[in-house]
Amino acid sequence: MSDTPETVLIVGAGIVGSALAHFLSTASPLRKITVTDRSLTTLVGSTGHAPGFVGQFNESEVLTRLAMDTVIEYTKIPSGFNTVGGLEVAHTASGIDKLEARHSKAASLGLPGEIISIQRAVELAPDLVKPSDSGAALHFSTDGTANAGGITSYYQESAQKAGVQFLERDVTKLIVSGGRVTGVEVRHDGTTQQLHADKVILATGIWAQDLCKNLDFPIPVVPVGHPYMHGERRKTNSPTSPFVRWPEAHVYARDHGDCYGIGTYNHKPVHYQPTNGTAIGNWVPDFESPVKTAISFLPEPAGKEFQSGKSFNGIFSMTPDNMPLAGKVKSVHGLYLAVAVWVTHAAGTAKFIARMLNEQEVDQDSRDALQPERFRGQEFSVLQKLSLCGYNEIYKTVGDEEKRQ
Repeated sequence: MSDTPETVLIVGAGIVGSALAHFLSTASPLRKITVTDRSLTTLVGSTGHAPGFVGQFNESEVLTRLAMDTVIEYTKIPSGFNTVGGLEVAHTASGIDKLEARHSKAASLGLPGEIISIQRAVELAPDLVKPSDSGAALHFSTDGTANAGGITSYYQESAQKAGVQFLERDVTKLIVSGGRVTGVEVRHDGTTQQLHADKVILATGIWAQDLCKNLDFPIPVVPVGHPYMHGERRKTNSPTSPFVRWPEAHVYARDHGDCYGIGTYNHKPVHYQPTNGTAIGNWVPDFESPVKTAISFLPEPAGKEFQSGKSFNGIFSMTPDNMPLAGKVKSVHGLYLAVAVWVTHAAGTAKFIARMLNEQEVDQDSRDALQPERFRGQEFSVLQKLSLCGYNEIYKTVGDEEKRQ
């Protein structure tokens, strides 16, 4: 048996790549692990603008369990996670029926929740929920908000202490030879270099397609623009109110401590290809009306705080089934993907990949649902269209029966 340590290269130092570096380096000292990203001082990917909502329940059992595992990990990090809870508010009969169905499914997965009155929802989040004579809410008490930047820094510091090397390089090409990955090509100080490794994990988020374009199967990770707005800055407090979602209207809001934040999916999907090396795009005029409508869901005092707030277009990844591409690439030895992963599922997904790399047993349902090559043989143009169509049903995943239709 060779005494030469296995070399592992993680491309992407956002929350997923940094968490993976942490879990791998603390599990085994017999690896030489390197993490590379075009920017290590500033989070230029989707982690950097993530609003931090962590709602654990999803129609996909796989994603729900990844989220629950993620929350367990985040709560271990000082100031990493605030268990403020989450509310889903509905006012129509069909909307309330959906809340009840979600409550029942969540309970079957061991996730505590409670159907409550609007009055009780107002008591829990008086600044964010309007009083009403009708409707109901679903309260998940163990949901909360994640400090994505702080969590990423914690994982990076932990990995560095365990010997992981972090390199600021712009990765331009995946190197594949003889059916196996051998490393990546990078640009640094105007020169082209190669970084070699036995195993390469791509945790590149919205840039996944750029590095995977020469693979013989589609990687339908489609970047989309998304409007989010911060209200006026105010004296910082410690938020205790749950974050709030209005599923019928595709609107969500939270208290950031020094301001309120609000976002909406209630607009035509915008395929937005990043051009400036970051996951922040130019503001899209078509976002104006949906954001204004979203603000109208808030009680008047909170709504007024958005009169002079700051809006931005945060770019993130969509896939045809609203699921990450995470796991081993069977057709390219040594290559793994961990892309289109939300902050909600980041630590759980990183642990999942780490278990694979450590040749430990992983749940077969998760392996199948997240398999990076699951769209092999399908037309990319069709997959891109499906990805964009899923934007307005962001929390809905495509089940096996729907995939077969």
